[in-house]
Amino acid sequence: MTRLVLVALLVAALSSCTTDDDPEAEPAPSPSSAAATPTATSTPTSSPTPSDPPSPPDPGVKRLVVPAAADSLPPTWHEAFVVPYGQGRSKLGTSPGGDSGTLDIGPEYGAAGPDGTLWFLDYAKGRLAHYDPDGAYLDQLKIDKDLLVGGRYYQWQLPHVLADGSLVASRYGDPSSYLYRVIGGAADEIAVHGDFSPTYDDGVSLFGFAGGSETAKVDPMTGALEHTDYFTTPSGARFAIRLDSDKGKLRIELPDSGVSRALPVRTGSGATAHVGVQVRAGADDVIHLFLVGAGEDDESVQLVGYTSIGATGTVSAVEGLPNPFSESDPGSPAQLVMAPGSSTPMLVYVLTDGVHVYERTG
Repeated sequence: MTRLVLVALLVAALSSCTTDDDPEAEPAPSPSSAAATPTATSTPTSSPTPSDPPSPPDPGVKRLVVPAAADSLPPTWHEAFVVPYGQGRSKLGTSPGGDSGTLDIGPEYGAAGPDGTLWFLDYAKGRLAHYDPDGAYLDQLKIDKDLLVGGRYYQWQLPHVLADGSLVASRYGDPSSYLYRVIGGAADEIAVHGDFSPTYDDGVSLFGFAGGSETAKVDPMTGALEHTDYFTTPSGARFAIRLDSDKGKLRIELPDSGVSRALPVRTGSGATAHVGVQVRAGADDVIHLFLVGAGEDDESVQLVGYTSIGATGTVSAVEGLPNPFSESDPGSPAQLVMAPGSSTPMLVYVLTDGVHVYERTG
């Protein structure tokens, strides 16, 4: 069953200072200049020849073409491991789902730690399941009933592991949202000072949306929330990735590098594509984007791709990827993963035979 999920993680109003990098637009005329010619009575004087100014950074592609879901991984990606479903601690669990409970829904995704190990929110078994970088089972942390809704319901999602190894997940509540934390092996829960859904972290703070659309930053140690215009990379560089759905464009702002661009998002046939975006940043300040959506030419076709944005604003061509959605997918926008201190993006797919982890090594 194919689900066209438009996960708009970074939708926000556009400021008026961006520049449209639209290859379909007419180029602006270049101003002409005439070199001054000495007259017969003038005496030319010699002056130092100025050195050529440095070439501007290569902007990369001027349009993001998101292809239909691929049948297999591109050469730049490989499968790191698969954790199957089943009984016992070493396997992940499934829960009944769907309208009639006939689907086997897998775990609520996972996050990588600074040591390269991965933690999965295994709600079928009421635990956090821990695996090494090759997929071998390490250990588990059972979720105490006091940290379940009504002492029964496991509602934690969107996990993040911070640079100090602390794990943070979130859930909605009334009247605020909550963070589940594992710090030094001890688990607890704190309230966030407002309605908040974390979609990104820089290794120290959580970033996401508050009140549905405003970008916000949360201190996971205190739950304090503040509104912010930009996310930050692990090194502190500011950035914003915004979707302009009306114009079918992805807007990129890197204020510390003086970059402000707007790239059309299109299907392979050239139609406008409407995508959701997941964002992670590496230790090298490269920003990684996972794009999922559909085009206006055929909404039944799932579009899936990956691209990256360099520290100077260079945007890579979109790489086609397989469909991440299956009948076991829990539905959260949490496929893109980056371990703290790493520059290697990973993808987590919750498929019908188990959880597949992929790495980009190209």
